[in-house]
Amino acid sequence: MGQEKTAVVTHLTRVALSLMPEAEVFNELYAQELTPDIVRQVGKIKAQRAERVAAMMELMTDQGFTFQRDKQIIFGYSNTIEAYEIKRDLIRAGFADREFQIYLEYTRGWGML
Repeated sequence: MGQEKTAVVTHLTRVALSLMPEAEVFNELYAQELTPDIVRQVGKIKAQRAERVAAMMELMTDQGFTFQRDKQIIFGYSNTIEAYEIKRDLIRAGFADREFQIYLEYTRGWGML
């Protein structure tokens, strides 16, 4: 007795949140003649997307996720929340599954698998 259990396999859940809206949104705007109004619309769309990303980050922060950024993508990391749990929680909170990408990585620990 008194022996600590060590995990044979650990996991890392990584959630990618893009700060850029979907390309189709911009394609429709840029197909029109370029005007100051079009530029303002693009700015509003980017601001709306940033707000959505911030709201997802708040939900994920409450669950212990940490964050890093890489250009236009914010990555949330957790080794305690499984991929299906965060997907379920984000969708329940009103976010569409196209607004984020989830990656689940397993790492083998020492010992037998």
